[in-house]
Amino acid sequence: MKITFLLPHVKISGGVKTLLEYANLLNRKGHAVHLIIPREKPKWYRLDQKLKNPAGGAVTLKPEDIDWFDNRIAIDIVPEILPKYVPAADILIASSWETAHAAAGFPSEKGRKFYFIQHHEALWTKHKEQARQTYGMPFHKIVISHWLQDILAKTYHQQSDVLVTPVNRERFFCDEKKWNRPPRVCLLHHDYDWKGYADAVMAVKKVLSRNGDLRVTVFGAKLENPEALHRTAGFDFDYYYRPTGEPLRRIYADCDIYLCASWHEGLGMPAMEAMACRAALVTTDTGGCRDYALHNQTAMLSRPRDIDRLAGNLAAVAADRDLMRRLSATGHKKIHDFDWQENCARLIRLFEDKL
Repeated sequence: MKITFLLPHVKISGGVKTLLEYANLLNRKGHAVHLIIPREKPKWYRLDQKLKNPAGGAVTLKPEDIDWFDNRIAIDIVPEILPKYVPAADILIASSWETAHAAAGFPSEKGRKFYFIQHHEALWTKHKEQARQTYGMPFHKIVISHWLQDILAKTYHQQSDVLVTPVNRERFFCDEKKWNRPPRVCLLHHDYDWKGYADAVMAVKKVLSRNGDLRVTVFGAKLENPEALHRTAGFDFDYYYRPTGEPLRRIYADCDIYLCASWHEGLGMPAMEAMACRAALVTTDTGGCRDYALHNQTAMLSRPRDIDRLAGNLAAVAADRDLMRRLSATGHKKIHDFDWQENCARLIRLFEDKL
């Protein structure tokens, strides 16, 4: 099959990583995969950006230009997502509300239209109504969690197929877990409020203020210099900027607890990757996490923005080594329910059914 993916960008994100995993798997199985992203529009007040982004046609990124993922497919950067820049194909996949809007009116020769939905984007984008409109558009819809499937069914009266994104277990694993004393907790820094970084920091501070003993690791791709984060947190932590591949695996494997405080997530790949590396999960009920985070079985859950309960769960896991190890073992086992090869085979069957 000829398959075109319309990606919003190729910056580090769980959603883009998922799309690149599928694209590269399909390519290795002999399908002709085309990756397209729109050119980032320069800020009107930034002359330097305008000079770096001249007007013109499509340009191509070499596969190795994506330095944070083992990508094997060239990527076309086009001025806009327009039919003239998109080749004829069997399958056309939109992957964000922007790319869905752009592709909705494409002629049939560009491929049968699929919409790969990885979050309820109307919850957080500034363009909420435009995002909502895409969920009623005539795409075949694929979602990455049963929470998203329920939202599409109940709010938009749309059917969808669920493909829970697996963890790449060749990249994220821990053959022999070594436990720390005191325990080390790991969390992701992000500048979106709904990612819950500030809530996670407050939960850690509450545990420390009650004489809890923790070591903390923070990683993220938004700030290279963590000085401002250190000032705001009020406690010491190790910080890693933009870790990928083996460095990221070691961060997960070296921590005892992964702390997630997001208000909502389409699924939540960092938590799943940490579980694959045998970290015990303490998380808010993000919606999407319900496919792998079962309270007091594979994780400890609390309501989003309930910092007291989140801190209580963190303190309980940090203080109870048996609980920590049990959550680590059951969480690790749960992650093995999801498999990339099985998902790719299901995706191919969905494509073939529509053709």
